[in-house]
Amino acid sequence: MPEVKLPEAGITFDTVIYIIAVAVAVSGVLVALVKGWEAWKKISVRDRVKKLEGRMKKVEARLKLGDKRFDLQNDDMGHLLDTQQALLMHFITGNDHEKLKDQLKVLGTYMNERATKIERYASEQAEVMNGGDEE
Repeated sequence: MPEVKLPEAGITFDTVIYIIAVAVAVSGVLVALVKGWEAWKKISVRDRVKKLEGRMKKVEARLKLGDKRFDLQNDDMGHLLDTQQALLMHFITGNDHEKLKDQLKVLGTYMNERATKIERYASEQAEVMNGGDEE
């Protein structure tokens, strides 16, 4: 088969194939970069992290509120048990009125303090629950 000769510019058939292959490769890289950039704009990791951090702070605030509620219930239980013990001792001995009076004062003071604790707890709870869901 006779060899085809191009003009004397020094361009051979292999050079033409090489230029076409390079052009196809460059266009493929450009398409991949454009598609990757579009995907990066759609799924921004920073935005997802910020959103998750906001949710995490809200969950931590709810956990702290739960801890405060358990502490309040533990205090309630302690005072109820003290009062019950004073009542039982009065029923058993029948003559310990002073301890009952003292326990009544302690319980009254505690109930007044508890009312302010519950008001604070309720306002904190409302603040956390209505504190802006970022979704």
